[in-house]
Amino acid sequence: MSIRINFDTAHNPENPTLILAYRDGRKIDEIVADGIVVKDSMMNASEMSFKVRKFINNEKNILWDKIVDFKLLWYKEADLWFEIYVEIDESNETVKTVSCTQLGQAELSQIKLFNIEINTENDIARDDYLIPTVLYNPEHPESSLLHRIGEKAEHYTILHVDDSIKNIQRTFTFDDISIVDAHNQIAEEIGCLFEYHSDSDENGKIRRVYSVYDLQSNCSSCGYRGEFTSICPECGSNNITEGYGEDTTIFITPDELSDDIK
Repeated sequence: MSIRINFDTAHNPENPTLILAYRDGRKIDEIVADGIVVKDSMMNASEMSFKVRKFINNEKNILWDKIVDFKLLWYKEADLWFEIYVEIDESNETVKTVSCTQLGQAELSQIKLFNIEINTENDIARDDYLIPTVLYNPEHPESSLLHRIGEKAEHYTILHVDDSIKNIQRTFTFDDISIVDAHNQIAEEIGCLFEYHSDSDENGKIRRVYSVYDLQSNCSSCGYRGEFTSICPECGSNNITEGYGEDTTIFITPDELSDDIK
């Protein structure tokens, strides 16, 4: 979910409204922050950092003692929730440096998976193994990859999965890795994108949900799925559904811009 920066009439970026909150989403108060830096990414968690001073106008900041690790922060204009981590400058104990990670990735990166096998020989040998596990099967969650690895994170809900990838079957083994790491492995193997919706519902409560989108194109005529545009390389049909995102027709290479492009 992209972050849009608001600009004033002079085209200067406006400071975002940052609200400190408890983990259950109850809002405490607005943070007075300096040096705000926002990093937005489609493939990785959005991040933010800023500094908070202990004294404001010679009076102690009322939030100073409440700004601690694992509290939450609500970025009002973008409607995004973050988990915060705090460091105090040892050379100047009146300033805290606050680092924020988008809530979905922050929480799910802390939940570990152990000894989970999907469609392996050991998995198939289970007495309760009835049908192969596919990516998403809400009618049979015991045979749904997303449900099986999400059992330890029942407070997260699957909002949407593209029809074109729901029935993809693969073999995985997850041991001593986080749910986010497992999602990343699935994304690389299948060619899909996990998007964590760390925003608010209609009542202002935190939405802990995620969606999975197909990054590859699909031919409706022959069923071929792959990395192509406009014309199916298998049957020549133009009756295709392109993958997630918008083709801007702009091509970028490291030679043209920077060696740092990844």
